[in-house]
Amino acid sequence: MTMSLYRSVESIAHRRHPVAKLLAMLPLFVVPLAFNAPAWALGALLLSFALVLASAALPNLGRVAGLGVVLLVMSALLWALMLPEREPVWRLGRLYASPVSLQYGIAMGLRLNALLMLGVAYVSCTRPEEFTGALRAIGIPATATLALSLTFRLVPMLAATAQTVTQAQMARGLDLDRGGPLTRLRRYVPLIVPILAYAMRSADDLTRALESRGLGAAATGRTEYHEYTWNAGDTALLVISVALAAGCIWARAIGYGEIVGRL
Repeated sequence: MTMSLYRSVESIAHRRHPVAKLLAMLPLFVVPLAFNAPAWALGALLLSFALVLASAALPNLGRVAGLGVVLLVMSALLWALMLPEREPVWRLGRLYASPVSLQYGIAMGLRLNALLMLGVAYVSCTRPEEFTGALRAIGIPATATLALSLTFRLVPMLAATAQTVTQAQMARGLDLDRGGPLTRLRRYVPLIVPILAYAMRSADDLTRALESRGLGAAATGRTEYHEYTWNAGDTALLVISVALAAGCIWARAIGYGEIVGRL
């Protein structure tokens, strides 16, 4: 289990300037958020998938594929049953759904998956150090940039901790495979305390390491180890992402990609 989702490969996204990638993410997030019709949300999903391919992030996408399926199914189910003020077509007791609510739920699931793909593409082609440098380049204080950059490592670190603790407990005789779903779920309870204790100890060690390196001290004359060069490709990335966001906002404003108005 690696401590970062970054993939050290060569791709067109890896060659982009860290600031360009960071600034381009903001308008790109607008694209899936602009529409709530399934066909248009599917278009946004395909765009996000294209960015995953451009970032060589397919292996990381496979790691979160299960989460994407859960988001799609649960979103379709919840919105189909709970969208207010829609004409009921299918009714089961107090629950009802309609074709419009079902389509809206599917669109919301596609939207969430598009956002998930964008995040996977970004972390796959951007080192935590590049993310930190980009934040500092746009004027974010050093302490805040460090806190934000640590989020890149949080989920992989917790996953690695859970894997280590689980393997240790299984070596001591804990059987997590036998029995029904509820029985197996109860057997995971003894893992919670050591995982949390391990994570808290790691956080304490990290705090001491940062303090020993002068975190919070005056940053006069701070320099960067890596220097990045801005080129025409970075400018094109920003122009295209802003144009896409503006086009999506314009399309939604004139009525395209909408099956349900503002709730």
